[in-house]
Amino acid sequence: MTASRRPLRVAIMYSSHAWRGSATVFATVGRGLLMRGHQVRALVPRPELADEFAERGVPVQETNIAHTGWRHARALHRALTELDADVVVTDRPRDIRLAAVASLARPVAIVHCLSTPLPATDLRTRLAYRRVRLTVYLTERLAADALRVAPWMGRARRRVIPNGVDCAFFRPDRASGRAFRERHGLGAGPLLVGVGALTPEKRWDLTLAGLELLGGDAPPLVLCGVGELQGELQGRAGALGVDVRFLGAMREVELVGAYNAATCVVHTRPDEVFALVLIEALACGRPVLAVAGGGTPELIGEAGVLVPPEDPRAFADQLQALLGDAGRREALGAEARRRAEERFTLERMVDDFEEALGSCVAS
Repeated sequence: MTASRRPLRVAIMYSSHAWRGSATVFATVGRGLLMRGHQVRALVPRPELADEFAERGVPVQETNIAHTGWRHARALHRALTELDADVVVTDRPRDIRLAAVASLARPVAIVHCLSTPLPATDLRTRLAYRRVRLTVYLTERLAADALRVAPWMGRARRRVIPNGVDCAFFRPDRASGRAFRERHGLGAGPLLVGVGALTPEKRWDLTLAGLELLGGDAPPLVLCGVGELQGELQGRAGALGVDVRFLGAMREVELVGAYNAATCVVHTRPDEVFALVLIEALACGRPVLAVAGGGTPELIGEAGVLVPPEDPRAFADQLQALLGDAGRREALGAEARRRAEERFTLERMVDDFEEALGSCVAS
């Protein structure tokens, strides 16, 4: 916080039914702003969400904002008045609509953080967006896509703020990689690691199809995550003769070991807005092979290898080339770490949010 700027009073709205990646980002930004002397309070409708924010060190208040309606808008108005908030950060379309109504009775700068592939375009949200002062996009690609389908969002100022990771925690660590391999009986040979939910949109089927094309040259694949497709993916891997180890959900400290154990981290979702797992992999200095869709090319830059969507043959060919070139993998790993430290630190993310929110209050 600059010496000339007064502390911000920031309300963070989070009305989703469950904890999502955007909530983790909100909590990280909120804690960072608190440490810089700003006032922050998360407003949530459910005790389990309140517990998550509190566990992450962010003051939180349960507020009746689970639905869109006058009494929910009044509840939000009371919470904003109690905090004397001068800016409210929103996530879901419902948050925008409630904040827009509340702002009619009490001036407050509304900031919308778009984290979905495309924005809501219903009439109520369009009308509410007239009250939004700033839209934060994760990538330039997301901003362009959103404004193409919802040009009215352009009435608000825009800012691209990528997410960040703790680069002191997610870091190159050969010892943790060796320990991970030993713990899971993975040996010392080439190893692929994929991190994410075992759900249809992650397109692990494309990963398996690419590995099938490598035949006996395909290294084992470790999948870190849970989801409804686990049984189906296990059956498909067996039918294709692909060696896949399903290790379930992992704590962050375990993920550091998984990334560092990887010869290559793979990611085949073609429409990912912002794959935080790729940033974690970059921070750990690992070479990445990913599908060139969504915001992924902006994240990876020259620090990884990109293949066209829906093209298992290209995936297989690039993977085989990468596995056979240790020098290239080392160079990609070094560039990955450099890119993470330059572009994707938590400090940079909080810096950007502090500046963006402050400009909304000052304007």
